[in-house]
Amino acid sequence: MDLSFLFVILWITPCAGAAISLVPRRGVEIVASLIAAAFSVVISLVLLILHVSGTFGYFYSDGLTRIMAVTIASIYLTSVAYSIFYIKRIKEPFIRFRLYYFLLDLFAFTMLVAVTVNDIGIIWLAVEATTVTSALLIALERKRTSIESAWRYTLIASSGLAISLLGVILVYFSQGSLVISTLIGEPLKNTIIMAIAVGFALVGYGTKAGIAPMHAWLPDAHSEAPSPISAMFSGVLIPTAIYAFIRIFHLLQGTPIIFEEIRNLVMGFGIFTVLIACIIIGYQKDYKRMLAYSSMENMGVILIGFSLGGIGALGAIIQIVSHAFAKSSAFYESGNILVEYGTTKMTDAQGVIGRLKVTGYLFILSCLSVTGAPPFGVFLGEFLILSQAVRTGNLILASLLAFAYIYAFIGLNRQAIQLIFGKSKTGEDPIRDVSMQTSHSVDNADNDGNKSKAVLKNRHENRISIIIPLVNLAVSLVIGIYMFPTFLQATTGWNP
Repeated sequence: MDLSFLFVILWITPCAGAAISLVPRRGVEIVASLIAAAFSVVISLVLLILHVSGTFGYFYSDGLTRIMAVTIASIYLTSVAYSIFYIKRIKEPFIRFRLYYFLLDLFAFTMLVAVTVNDIGIIWLAVEATTVTSALLIALERKRTSIESAWRYTLIASSGLAISLLGVILVYFSQGSLVISTLIGEPLKNTIIMAIAVGFALVGYGTKAGIAPMHAWLPDAHSEAPSPISAMFSGVLIPTAIYAFIRIFHLLQGTPIIFEEIRNLVMGFGIFTVLIACIIIGYQKDYKRMLAYSSMENMGVILIGFSLGGIGALGAIIQIVSHAFAKSSAFYESGNILVEYGTTKMTDAQGVIGRLKVTGYLFILSCLSVTGAPPFGVFLGEFLILSQAVRTGNLILASLLAFAYIYAFIGLNRQAIQLIFGKSKTGEDPIRDVSMQTSHSVDNADNDGNKSKAVLKNRHENRISIIIPLVNLAVSLVIGIYMFPTFLQATTGWNP
């Protein structure tokens, strides 16, 4: 049975949502984008459940493709839903909200194309298109810093992708084809040229993925973009760039000597990224930049996992999915904090628990999740990657990874605890500060009980802003629990 129509629907759905979003009717863009995102999730889940694999004309599907498609569609849906709450607070947007949803739909479309198309050249075009569709989204809040970040992102990412284009050209020069299914089934004709192509792809796509030292755009773009867009950047955009690199990197697997050398190079970039990010995390004064560096650290770990292969590659896939849901949850919660406090500076937003109790606890849990606390999925992914490093005799790499895991865990969670439970800027207890700030809205009655009720009512949190990050965090937890037998097998050899 020809299942290519499923991929066609997967591509058309966000495009249709984008087109309808331009209809000049109030609220149409929200409904259209929500329906498009929901259909994308359904279709991607069908592909996953039916184990649709192989070549379908212009489409290619394997396990990694299906998992990436589900992850992209899911974060697309939750970001559209969270946008309903978040963007209405922006008084003077850089672009109209109608155009925001239009670009958001196209942004998701370009990523879905990148992970399902059967051509390395079109993958490059799709990844480049993600830059075009997302640049204006960074500048939505019309701040000088956000506009500068959008320009920096466009210039650096496009420059990096120009380098990866050289890698794509060299693949064609070596093999005479860019079709993935053809490249996988043919022996390499020129291993030296292919090795150079992988090197170009590593630098080029590594720039888009935030791999050090090409990561300069990432902290600024993540911190300045609206929180729903930060969630998509961190959760699915940079993993999509990793996916594009992996498709070229794995073409070298048939040449053991060359592949081993290139693999060491990839691991070198990965561990360098992890170490740089884990050290920087603990010194951030901006909670969104802190989360951005955490994403950078996770991408380095994922790159190492794929380069190690075996259960390391399985760990990388688990980490991609778990990190996407946990980190998007953290960025949604950071959006709640930003809406309440109007700043991303930690010193100005301390004592969150006093104003946003549920958000505060969810933010702590999300930070624990993205830093590898059990039983969340990121813990399992990091453990499998570390285990593979030990099994393959890369003991120095394993030691550095273990150090980075611990350092990042302590650094990020120490900052998060200070943000949520620390004293407010006035030095008072956060709950008492809230009572003082809201006292002007309470009648001058002497009844303390009435005052307490008024304060509690003032601190009520928007349901959408709570439910969406809660669902994503729960998915990360479910992944960790569902894959627990894999953890047991890796540690004890027990096969349930």
